[in-house]
Amino acid sequence: MSFEVRIATSEDLEDIVDIFLECWQQSYRDLLPEDVRLKMTKESARELWRPSLSSRLDKKTLLIISEKFVVGVARFGSDIQIPERGHLFSLYIHPKYAGKGFGKALLVEVLEVLAREGFTEISLWVFKENQSAQRLYRKCGFLPTGLERTDERWKIPEIEMLKNGTNLQN
Repeated sequence: MSFEVRIATSEDLEDIVDIFLECWQQSYRDLLPEDVRLKMTKESARELWRPSLSSRLDKKTLLIISEKFVVGVARFGSDIQIPERGHLFSLYIHPKYAGKGFGKALLVEVLEVLAREGFTEISLWVFKENQSAQRLYRKCGFLPTGLERTDERWKIPEIEMLKNGTNLQN
């Protein structure tokens, strides 16, 4: 598996939207309510992702690319609730490339960047029923905190997971 990881730019918006919508429609087909999935159009996905490509320094968006094709995207920065803690806002791998190691490779890169920036713990929220994502996060050292929420936009429960330690790298 050969790949490169790089910072996303505004020119990458359409590739990110395509990955996001493929995940939304395929990977989340049995997870999210149909009305929630149908509300996520190309335009609403662009509006959701466009701010993540601004030049704001507190959040970063990385792409993982294999054979000149963008196969995944991750957005991360400091935790909104606890700024001293890093946070993974999202990680999506195109369904065609899922299960091939790209998710782990991208997550490891995110952890390395956050460790270089001095974070000693990182949090994330994941859909409670998304067992495949939770397996990936557990393999990389994340554990459930016991906190749960339901975002009114997605209408299903999410759980918080946290990775502790001075060495965030896998």
